[in-house]
Order: sequence, then C-alpha cells, then structure tokens
Amino acid sequence: MSTPSGELAMVGLYLLVRTLLPVLLGSAVAIVGARVINARLSRLPRREILLPDQSLLPSPAAQRRYRRMLRRRPGLKRLTRPPKVPRSWIWLAALAFIGTVGLTVYLTPDGPRFQVMVESFVGYPSTVIEVRAPAEQQLRLLDTCTPVLLQTVRPITMRYRRTRTGNPVEVHGVLPVQVRRRGTLLQVATAQPVDVALLRDALYKCSASSNVTLTIQPRTVAPWREWGWQPWPGRNRQ
Repeated sequence: MSTPSGELAMVGLYLLVRTLLPVLLGSAVAIVGARVINARLSRLPRREILLPDQSLLPSPAAQRRYRRMLRRRPGLKRLTRPPKVPRSWIWLAALAFIGTVGLTVYLTPDGPRFQVMVESFVGYPSTVIEVRAPAEQQLRLLDTCTPVLLQTVRPITMRYRRTRTGNPVEVHGVLPVQVRRRGTLLQVATAQPVDVALLRDALYKCSASSNVTLTIQPRTVAPWREWGWQPWPGRNRQ
C-alpha cells in the first residue's frame, strides 16, 4: 500500500506536471513558430522606402531624425527595411500556441489516472499468480475467479485543487488487476501485495472444479514496460 508521504509526493508530482506541461509545450510551439516565421521572412524581398520631403513628415521629431540622417548620408534617397510579418502569420502562431496549451490542459489526466500511468511505467509491488491451462480454459478460469481478483485492485484517492482559487476536491481511481496470456501460461498480477496463503485458498475455492495448479509469488510488476499485460476488469464489466 502507498504510504502517506508517498501519496503526498505523488500529488506534488502531479500538480507540478499539470502546471509545467502546458507551459513547456506552449513554449516549444512558440519557438518553432518563431523559427518558421523567420525562415519564411528571409525569403521575402526587403522593402524599399522612398525618403519623403522633410515637410511631409508627420512630426517635428521625425523631421529631426530625417535631418540627422541626411547629414550622415547626404545622397540618401531611399531606405531598405526587412519585410513586415503578415498579420495572418501572427494570428496563426497565436492560435497554435493557445490551441496547444488548451489541448494539453484538456488531455492532462486527473490525479488518480496520472498515478496509474506513473506506477504502470515505474512498477509497483504485486502478487503474481501463474496457472498452466489450455487457452480455451483460461477465460473460464478468469470468469470464475473474478470476484476474488477484483478484491485485489487498489483504490486511489487524491485530494487537490482543480483551480488556484477553487476548493479542494477528492478524485477517485483504481489501479486494476493485470492479466497476461502466453500460450498455456496464464499470469495474473494483483494491484497490491496480497497474503499468499489467503489468496491461494480463495482461488482454489472458486476454481475447485478446474483441477489446476497455482504458482503464487510476490514481485514488482511494470505493465507498461513488460510485454503482454492487459487490465482485467472482469468480463461482466467489459
């Protein structure tokens, strides 16, 4: 089972990821967009600006700048400037940035789902049940033992604020039982450590008519890093 300190650390990690992930992805999109705009601008021709008569300039300050320019370069008749960025490009970049941040916030899972994803990748303590049985008998065994297996799932509860000014809320989730089938070998991994003797007795009671041999051992399971594991909610719940 998770310790209180471990639960607090997981909540802190989730809140950190939920805050930083949209910022990081939005910044990456902004950097890529700026590079694309600069690359496209470098292909456009530079703008030529004809220098107006001093009397046509809109303000005294502009007239003074124009006179200083003529003193430095008396024969200057026109200026070249980099091309302007089209407003449509700016709007597209802004929409890409806002869309990335909004989509990231929308797709970020809630706290319990995030914890399930992290533990499924890193690994968690489990009790693994192994059964040798023909492939056609394995689903029947799972159906028969589903009530026992569902008692070994791990409920997950997180309490945190969804918004900075909102009230704390409790969000619930479940770390499921995992099943892996390799030919005649059926493996079932509980979502938390279980007493081996009690689990063996419960499984033999529900599968007494199947005449199978069970091998049960505790070990760490990482379903996302080990091939073949699939969550098993019970066929009557699928």
